[in-house]
Amino acid sequence: MKGTMKAGVFYGIENVKLEERPIPQITDDDILVKVLRAGICGSDTGAYLHGGLGYGIYKGCVFGHEFVGRVVEKGANVGDDIQVGDLIFADPTKSKRGGMFLADVCGGFAEYVSIENAKTGFNVYKLRPDINLDAAALIEPLSVGTRGALSMNPSPDDYVVVLGAGTIGLCAAAGLINHGIKKVIVVDRNDWKLEIAARIGAQTINSKTENVCDRLIEICGEFKKSTMNPQYVDPALFQVIGEMAAEAGMDPTARVTARTPNVSLYVDCAGAKELLMLSLGMCAEGTKYSIVSVYSENLPINGGMFMSEPIIRGSAGYTNATINEVIDHIENARTPVKDVITAKFPFDKFEDAMKAAAYKVNKNIKVILEFEE
Repeated sequence: MKGTMKAGVFYGIENVKLEERPIPQITDDDILVKVLRAGICGSDTGAYLHGGLGYGIYKGCVFGHEFVGRVVEKGANVGDDIQVGDLIFADPTKSKRGGMFLADVCGGFAEYVSIENAKTGFNVYKLRPDINLDAAALIEPLSVGTRGALSMNPSPDDYVVVLGAGTIGLCAAAGLINHGIKKVIVVDRNDWKLEIAARIGAQTINSKTENVCDRLIEICGEFKKSTMNPQYVDPALFQVIGEMAAEAGMDPTARVTARTPNVSLYVDCAGAKELLMLSLGMCAEGTKYSIVSVYSENLPINGGMFMSEPIIRGSAGYTNATINEVIDHIENARTPVKDVITAKFPFDKFEDAMKAAAYKVNKNIKVILEFEE
């Protein structure tokens, strides 16, 4: 396909432009996709606010990586399982031959994007024609949240706590509920975000107005350590220990009283140091921790935190199996995860949409772009 298209281009801090760019030209191994919806990711807004280098977004590049669209052209070598007219999701980490290096600048903020070396189940996933396009724009972040939440293999009756009710935290909660986890709790400081978590089906705790440890014990019950018998300890000693813990910057509520919530897994999607440290202080002998957040600062880990044998694992991206589970989740509307979308802009208002997403105008969580109805 010849001609030009509108494309969102990154130039630097608070400097993005909608401009004319050539439509990508495909090889025999590629497909050309007309973008229908695109989501604005935290990495996009991070680059907008702080500069692109740390987010894999480079000056002069067409960026955006959360998108769905329709195949409008295919190369001669592309398999018959992909046809012009198919509605598809493209895995941005594999959309270009450069792989992950180009994931955040694979071109989702443009009217057309090329998917290189296009193969079903590798970087192309066909969607049902009747899928809700707005919800489909969440496939990529829902895959991130779902993989982070499920990578530690929670059981249906486990108590799982999601830290943070941003896009990925809410997606993690929805992914858990879709997977059959019955007892999901979301912790955040903002009631309006927690309202969305409740609509998705999670219980909620406001860490600004509630004692997280006490509320978790109320919801999940208390984990009883066989070697700890605080009922036989002089209360005056607890007061002294509490004062010492406070001086050391520890949370006396969680550790000094030896009261621990019966939580099986914490999924950290908040990126809030204080909240993560609080959860580590509530480890119940082998509690699991999936760290989805990216931290730019050092964390004050001390050796004592490992005495309760926490199992800690990082999480990044998603797998083929995760994407397929998420597509089924969205196609069948198994949770109201679409409620994570708080604003939709037409693509010609791209610059306004970026500003709204970056500065959380009108309490935005997920902002999406509509290219056509």
